[in-house]
Amino acid sequence: MSGPQAIEPKSSNHPLPWIAGTLTGIITGLFLGFFFKVVQGYTGEKVYTLLLNVDFVPWLPPILPEWFEFTLHLLVSVIIGLFYFWWIQRSDFPLVKGVLLGAFSSLLYIPLSLLSVRVPGLLDFKAISLWIIGHLLFGILLGVCGRIWKRQKGDSHSARK
Repeated sequence: MSGPQAIEPKSSNHPLPWIAGTLTGIITGLFLGFFFKVVQGYTGEKVYTLLLNVDFVPWLPPILPEWFEFTLHLLVSVIIGLFYFWWIQRSDFPLVKGVLLGAFSSLLYIPLSLLSVRVPGLLDFKAISLWIIGHLLFGILLGVCGRIWKRQKGDSHSARK
């Protein structure tokens, strides 16, 4: 076919928005890490230590520099950011889905607290509360980033949710 009918516009809906997911993962990961570092410094609760702790991974050395552990944390945040953008690209409610991911990721407190003696215990109510608050804020920030992205893509209906 020739003429205007032969030219089909390219879709702006990519299979996975790599840049938005990566940037959101870095932003939200930095926020969560710095939030827990400040909280740990102020309260003494080892929530930052828990966030970065990987001493239970058998193939890693028992002591790693903080920057390396923080980089691993950011890698996990980028993976969450990529998954989040894949998810919201296919449906509405970016804020709700961000909060759900934050709440879900806060459940990692259970196995992480059981795997190391350097971190708060399973029944440390103050540490658990701070951990949940931090991850809910992480989820809200995910949701805000998702709403902004959807608004920029012209999906104003779902950006309001």
